[in-house]
Formats: sequence, structure tokens, C-alpha cells
Amino acid sequence: MAAPKSFIFLMLLFLYSLHVITISYSISTTTLCHDPERSALLHFKQSLIASSNSPDYLKTVSWKANSSSDCCSWDGVECDDATGYVIGLDLSSSLIIGTLHSNSTLFSLVHLQNLNLAENNFMDSSIPPEISHLSSLSSINLSYSSFSGQIPLELSGMSKLTSLDLSFNYLNGDFPISIFSLPGLLVLNVSDNQNLSGYFPEFNNTSPLRKLDIAFTYFSGNMPASIGNLQSLTKLRLRNCYFTGSIPASVGNLTQLTYLSVGSNMFNSPGDLSWLHKLTKLTLLHLQDSNIHGGIPPSLANLTQLTRLDLHNNSFVGEIPLWLLNMTQFTELDLSYNALTGQVPPSFSQQKSLEFLSLTENNFTGTVEADIFLNSKNLNVLDLSRCNIKLFVPHDIDFTLPKLEYLYLSYCNLTEFPYFLQFQIKLRFLQLEGNNIHGNIPQWIWTASNALEVISISDNYLTGIEHNPVTIRSKSLRFIDISNNMLQGNLPVPPTNTILYSVNNNRLTGDISPLICAVMSLKVLDLSNNSMSGPIPQCLANSLEALVLQDNNFSGTVPQIYPKECNLKVMDLSRNQLTGVVPKSLSNCKMLKILDLSNNRMKQTFPTWLGSLLQLQVLLLHSNMFHGAIGSPRIPSEFPMLCIINLSHNSFSGALPVDYIQTWNAMKVFRTDVEPYIQTNLSFAWIIGDYTFEYDFPYYSSIILTNKGVETEYEKILNIFTAIVLSSNKFTGQIPETLGNLEALQLLDLSNNDLTGPIPPSLGNLSQLESLDLSQNKLSGVIPQQLAAQLNFLEFFNVSHNLLSGHIPQGPQFKTFDNNSYTGNSGLCGFPLPKNCVTVQSPPDENVDDTDEDMFPSGFDWLFILGGLMSGLVVGFVMGDIFTDRHPWLIQGIVQRSRRTQNKPRMQKRIPS
Repeated sequence: MAAPKSFIFLMLLFLYSLHVITISYSISTTTLCHDPERSALLHFKQSLIASSNSPDYLKTVSWKANSSSDCCSWDGVECDDATGYVIGLDLSSSLIIGTLHSNSTLFSLVHLQNLNLAENNFMDSSIPPEISHLSSLSSINLSYSSFSGQIPLELSGMSKLTSLDLSFNYLNGDFPISIFSLPGLLVLNVSDNQNLSGYFPEFNNTSPLRKLDIAFTYFSGNMPASIGNLQSLTKLRLRNCYFTGSIPASVGNLTQLTYLSVGSNMFNSPGDLSWLHKLTKLTLLHLQDSNIHGGIPPSLANLTQLTRLDLHNNSFVGEIPLWLLNMTQFTELDLSYNALTGQVPPSFSQQKSLEFLSLTENNFTGTVEADIFLNSKNLNVLDLSRCNIKLFVPHDIDFTLPKLEYLYLSYCNLTEFPYFLQFQIKLRFLQLEGNNIHGNIPQWIWTASNALEVISISDNYLTGIEHNPVTIRSKSLRFIDISNNMLQGNLPVPPTNTILYSVNNNRLTGDISPLICAVMSLKVLDLSNNSMSGPIPQCLANSLEALVLQDNNFSGTVPQIYPKECNLKVMDLSRNQLTGVVPKSLSNCKMLKILDLSNNRMKQTFPTWLGSLLQLQVLLLHSNMFHGAIGSPRIPSEFPMLCIINLSHNSFSGALPVDYIQTWNAMKVFRTDVEPYIQTNLSFAWIIGDYTFEYDFPYYSSIILTNKGVETEYEKILNIFTAIVLSSNKFTGQIPETLGNLEALQLLDLSNNDLTGPIPPSLGNLSQLESLDLSQNKLSGVIPQQLAAQLNFLEFFNVSHNLLSGHIPQGPQFKTFDNNSYTGNSGLCGFPLPKNCVTVQSPPDENVDDTDEDMFPSGFDWLFILGGLMSGLVVGFVMGDIFTDRHPWLIQGIVQRSRRTQNKPRMQKRIPS
């Protein structure tokens, strides 16, 4: 029989009342956070401040100081439900700034189990050892937070630790190896701490470690075979470290691995890679830059789960195996910088999941149909540059790759702009340099994509820009390189956001439009080797880091006003028609490395204030109308980095700049631990959406110098190259002995001046010297023997048209010089001149003591004495009796000394190739 409705209603009312009572009891018995911990958190908050541009990210905004506030409800704070103690603190990605002191109240939260301070700025704080007071911690995440210093050894005593992430900081010193022995450690990540040293211990098979990431650190040594004992590992990331030896085959025992990245180390050889076939769960394999030779390993065919494969920068040969492209699940495939050959397989069209593909820098052959790569609708990066193919792109391809952002088709034998580019609306980087593209640059290239930031179409055969625009219209372009073409007409003004504008080596005419002053973000402007004219706008002195206008017809003056915050690093205005003076405000440009104002019409005395530019390496003022004495530096530390100076073809007078020579310290020591070329690293960053893009642009300057008698253009300047060129001026006086202190000097040209006196023997100390030109002066005396004996790299030597006399010294390098090195010196004799040196023959005197020859210096030229004796014949008749009566041994010693010097064997040095 059914229950009465009244009974059911009463039962429901009873159950509801019981539920309300239960909830009320539960609420009344909930434990609030403890006052000491609330106070500790508030004190910790006081040590943190929000970044001025992101206060909304600060999680501690909800932390209130009133006593009724429950800290367990605060943002980022987690409490234990039963005890009310704080067990979790997550302040990650708050963009907070602060310093973590050893007495921080954070370390009084002894019940804390999880601590996450990632993605903040702790201002190079060290990690205090007091963190070990938090003995209950199982997880520590301090990544991306600007911590520095050493990792505290005390972390190795935190036995409950299961996860430790200290990545992307500035940690240094030695990694505490005992951390590897923590019994419960599952995750260890100390990657991207480039000064952190360490090595691997011998691992045992009881370690539960699952993820190990030490990439981009200074870990070194051999990988122990015992790494194969870490059989719980799913991720092993060791790329860009300093491990040596080979990859042990025991890595094949890590059958749970899904992520293996061991590339870019210092392996002598990776060994036999057959063990790879065991790692069937791998989804990522990075073996780049690992010194691997031979064909692509067939053991990869067993890795059917692989989606990301990076083999770039090895020595793989042969064709791309077809079985590799039958693995159609790839999202990343990088085979670049190898020696692969044969045809590019059409089966690339099966790779429909590809997001990243690079085949650049290989030796493929034949024509490649572009459409085999265009079936991958997820394609984000495509790089086919410099792989020796001829890319065919048909006109009827007019579809969009919706995710394509980076397209590199340099040196692909293209003859026209690929038509499909008009439809790539997300394209950000486009490189088409080094092709055979003719005609005009189409107008649509600038605007097809609203996201286009970088375009490089240099080294083609382009003759103009469609519609000859006054201004290039684009909202996003930052880098424009259209150099090394045949562009004619006026220079179009770049978009207002442009950072680099390179239009050098074209046929442009006209002047620089004043509209360029609106491009306030411009850092690099290179218009060299054109036919442009007119004045240089003053605004170009405001923000540029590199101003290169050489080989044009610009007139007027160098921009005269440089701001105190000047960032200029390179200025090359050579080979123009500029007048006026070097502006004194250029001394504000403290970063200036290269200054070339040569081949203009500038007229003034030597600009001494340039000595305050402590980074200046190259100073070229030749072929102008500078005049007067150079003088002395104001302070001893001027020009400390100067490596190359050319003041030739001016009207400088007075003595050579002895005092300046003593300050040129960079020419005194031969450097080997430097970058190969003098370059200016121009680094730019900009924000697009949620991302910050950084671009490092190494800018190499070119110069023209007369070296070894030939005018030579250096497209890149060797960083070890040192040169002093002071020729074709009006310098007088003697060559200073102090030049011999510049022992790293490679080129010295003092020709065509009015220098007098002897050639200093100290020039023999210039052991790196390759070219020495002292011609067209009034130098007298002998050529020092030290030059022939010590200048083992000398390839060019010219002392012609001076007043030199005596023997031409002989040595390995000097035997290579012809008559032209010595002509115009009537007193010189010996090889290679046709004039023989006169020697006096006399029978040896057995009574002469060999020690007598030590009474005269080794450089003594007896031809002068004999010449003097002959010219002083009258005096000889008067004093002959007295002279020979008192010193009969002298004349005989002179003859013997001359003969022994000619016949004495010398040590021969091998001429360097």
C-alpha cells in the first residue's frame, strides 16, 4: 500500500533539516589558517613588489592584513583541510620583483610541501641554504626567476623531494652530485644555466628518476654506461652540454623513453646506433651536431611513434631513405647541414602532419616540384635553401597554407616570385636571396601578409620596384634586405617600424628623402655602392647603430649633432664628397667600433677627441685634407682597442705620433681567442602579442686598404688583423724605436714622407709583420740584419727611393724580394741588385786572435770604414805610420771580419705556407 503523502513530506523535511545541520556543523568546525603563518606570509609579501607594467598579475593583491582574513583563501596559498597549515605556495607568473634573503619568513612555513616561484624576478638572489628548513617539501620550482649563485648543498638532504626545477636561471659553480641520490627524486631540471658545471655519477637501478633535463649547461665528462640503469626515465635531455666520448649503447635499455635529446655535445663518435631500435616509445629524437657519419641509421625505422626528428649538422651521406618518409606522423623533420645526395623524394607529399621541415645545405640534384611540400596544412616552417635543387613553382598554385610563417627559399634557382606567396596571409619571414629572379619587385610582396616582418630578396637581378613608390607600405615590416640587385631610380622610404634597411650594391640615384626621419625605429641603414647624392639628413644621427653610405656622391657635412645616449657602432661614409670637419659630438658615441670617413674632402687637424672612444677598433681618415701635427694623447688610455689606423694621403706634418703609438695596446699582443672577424652585434627585440622576438644581427664591415702594394677590399675584417698606414703625408724626423713594441702588427706603411735617419733594428721584433713599406723617404744607413733574420712572415718589403747603403741582408723571406724593393738607393749592393758589394781580399793572419772581432759591434759595416779610409787618403798618408805602428792587427782584423761574416752559416727557418 502506498505511503501517505503527508508521511513522505515529513520525511523529506527531516532529511533537508539534517543536511542543513550537517553543513552548518562542517562550516563551524573548518580550521582557519594559523596566525604565525598568516604573519609569515604577510612579511614575505612586503619583500615583493609588482612589476610596474603588470600589477594585475600580482597574486598577493588578495592577501589582507586584517586578523579576520583567512590566509587559506588567499590566491596562490593552499592549506591542509584537516590542520589548516599552509602546504602549498604558488606565486608563479606573477611578474613580481624581490630579493630572497636567508632570514625570509618564507622559511618558517615548515609544513610547506609545494613551492612554486617560477617566472618572476628575484634580482640575482642566491638560493639560501635555509630553504632546507622546509623539510616537508616535495616539489620546488624556481625556474625563470633570475636566481644566481651556487645551488645549495643542503638540497641534497631534503629526502622528501620528488621534483626540483631550477631551469633558466644564472646558477654557477658545481652541481651537488649528491642530489642525484635523493631516494624519491622523479624530476630534475637544471637546464639553461650555462655556467653550471657538473658530471654524472654512477647510477644504480633503484633510482626512480623519470625526467632528467640538464640541457644548455656546462655538464661534461663521459656518459657512464650505468645511465642504462635509469629504466624509469621517460625524458632525457642533454643537448648543448660538453659531454665527450661516445653515447653508451646502454641508453638502449631505457625503453620507457619518449623524449631523447643528446645533440650538440662534444662526442668523438656516437658509436653504433643500432640500440636505437629498442626505443620504440620515442616520440622525439634529437641527434643534431653529434659527429655522425654514414647513411641515415636504419634502426630509426623501428621508431614508429616518432614525431620529431632532428639530425642536422652531421655528416650523413646518401639518399633520403624511402622508409623514413613512410613514417607519415612527423611534425618536425630536420635533415639540414649534411651531405645528402640524390633526388628529393616526391613522397614528401605524404607528410601531411609536418609543422617544421628543413633540408637546407645538402647536395641534392634535379628539379623539385614545390607542391609536394604544400599538402601539409599545418606547415609552419619550410627551409629548402642552399640544397642544390631547382624549385619549380607552377603559376596555378593559388592556395593558402594557413599556418605558414617562415619560408626560406634562398639559392633555389627560382626565376620569378612564387605566385602562391600572394595568398600566405600569416607569413612572417621570407627569404628569397641568391636566386635568378629578374624584373620588378611586385607591389603585393609588401602587403600580401599582414604579419610579414622580415624580407630578404638580395642577390638577384631585380631592376626596380613596381610603381616606383615614394614609401613602402607595410604595417609590420621590420627587416628589409634588397641589396645586391640592379635597382634603379630613387630610394623608397621604408615603413615606419623598420629596424634594418639594406639597399647596398644597386644603381639608385637621387637623394635621401627627409621622410626617412619618420622611421624612428631605424637601427641599420646601408645604402653603400649606389649613385646617390645630396646631403645626409641630420636625423640619421639620432637612433642608428650602423650608418653605411660608402661609395656614393653624398655632399655637405657629416651629421654634426649626436645625442648623449648615442648608440652608433659603425659609421662608414667613405668615398663620397663630404666636406667640413669630424663633429666633436661624435665622442658621445661610446659604442663606436668602426669609423671610416676616407676619400672625402674633409679639412681639419687631427680630431684628438676620438681617443675617448674606448671601443674604437678601426679608424680610417685617409685621402682627405687633414693637416698639421698629430700631437699627443690627453690621457695615456686613449685608443686602447685600436687595431687598424689609416691616415694616408693627407697633409699631416711633424714627427710620427710616438706618444699615440705607445697607447695602441691592441697591437702589442697577438690574439687567438677572438671571433674570426670584426663584427658589430646588433641585437633587436620587439613584442608581438604575447611573444617577445629577439634578433641578433652580426654586421660585418668592409674596408679598402693598400696591402702588399695592392689596393685590397676586405669584405670582412679579420679580428686579428692589425695595420698602421701613415703614408703620403709630410711626416719628418726618425722612425721611433717604440714601433717595435707593437708585436702583433701585420701591416706597416710609412712610405712617401720626409722621414730621415736609420731604420730601427727594433722593427725586427714585429714577428707577425706581413707587409713593410718604407719607400719614398730619406732614410739612411743600412738595412738592419734583424729584419731578414726575424720577420718570417714578411711577404712584401719596399725601401726603394731612400738614401740607404751597404749590404742587403739575406734571409728566407728576403730571398723572395726583387729589385723593385731596393731601387733608388745608390749605396745598396748585393742580391737581388746587379751591383755587387766590394770586398777586400787579404791572406789570413795566423797570429790574429779570434777574440779581436768582438771589439766591434755585429752591425758594423766595414764598407763604410774602407770607403772612409779611401776618401781620407791624405789623412792616411800623414797618420799611416803612427796608425800601423801602434795597431798593425787592426787592418788585418777588418779584412778577416768581413770574410768570416760572409761565409758564416746561419740557422734557416721554414717559410710558412
